[in-house]
Amino acid sequence: MHFAERFVLSLAGAATASMLVACEPAPAPSAADASTPAGAAPAAGASTPAIAIAAAAASGLPADHASSRRYKIAIDLPALSAQQQPLADALRATADDAKREFMQGLPDPQQLPEFADRQLQLALDFKLAASTPAFVSVVESGAMDTGGAHPIPVAASFVFDRRAGRLVTLDGLFADPDAARKALARFAHDALLERFMADAPKPGEGTAQALQEWKSNMLQMLDEGSKPTPDNYALFTVRAGASGGAASPGLTLIFTPYQVAPYVYGTQTVDVPARVFAGFLKPAYEGDFAR
Repeated sequence: MHFAERFVLSLAGAATASMLVACEPAPAPSAADASTPAGAAPAAGASTPAIAIAAAAASGLPADHASSRRYKIAIDLPALSAQQQPLADALRATADDAKREFMQGLPDPQQLPEFADRQLQLALDFKLAASTPAFVSVVESGAMDTGGAHPIPVAASFVFDRRAGRLVTLDGLFADPDAARKALARFAHDALLERFMADAPKPGEGTAQALQEWKSNMLQMLDEGSKPTPDNYALFTVRAGASGGAASPGLTLIFTPYQVAPYVYGTQTVDVPARVFAGFLKPAYEGDFAR
């Protein structure tokens, strides 16, 4: 299948998945949905698996590792220090929100009997992406399958300011967020355009009209998804230096599936060197990045 065709199919698949998820009714609790913990792993901020399971039960949600005839949940959280408790709390809240959304999105087998014997899944992995003297970055990846055309990809990032003891947004790093985002957007757009054009369909791999439509659709998607808006640049990490005590060499920008390219391209990342944005940093952060 040529890339132009995959582009169209991926967009159609996205629309179908969105409609299916939107139409799925929230199930009423039943005995059949009772979950069985399967080697529950310690949650961030929890000292033992038993505490994590007890906390999940108190919230009315399944444990982070649980399964029943209708679903399977697998959520892994990193071990964090007591000083990073605000970060642990944010990861815990995000995991619980995902479980709540997943449980509410499970199709009712009485209304949709084709799902009666189908085990749907929620799989999330929160990984420590980078650690510097000033920041700790965690990336969430995974998928939620509630019976749509394909699982819904999940992506998020969390950047913890060690000195302030709180999470920081991308805009929070800069004295002039708008100017910084414009500089980041120019760099990201050019990097992604070069990457995508390297995979462009070649003459002979489709009609001239199909090739032109591929380029037009790709450019439109890239231009829209890389505009310097807060939403487009909400996901990022602070990259680690060459050694544990080194300043960060820059940022990694994260673009979720469908944002800048079709679903088949998955999540896209762009490493941005500090020199691109150093002039916009707040004074408190200037020494945390190596220009």
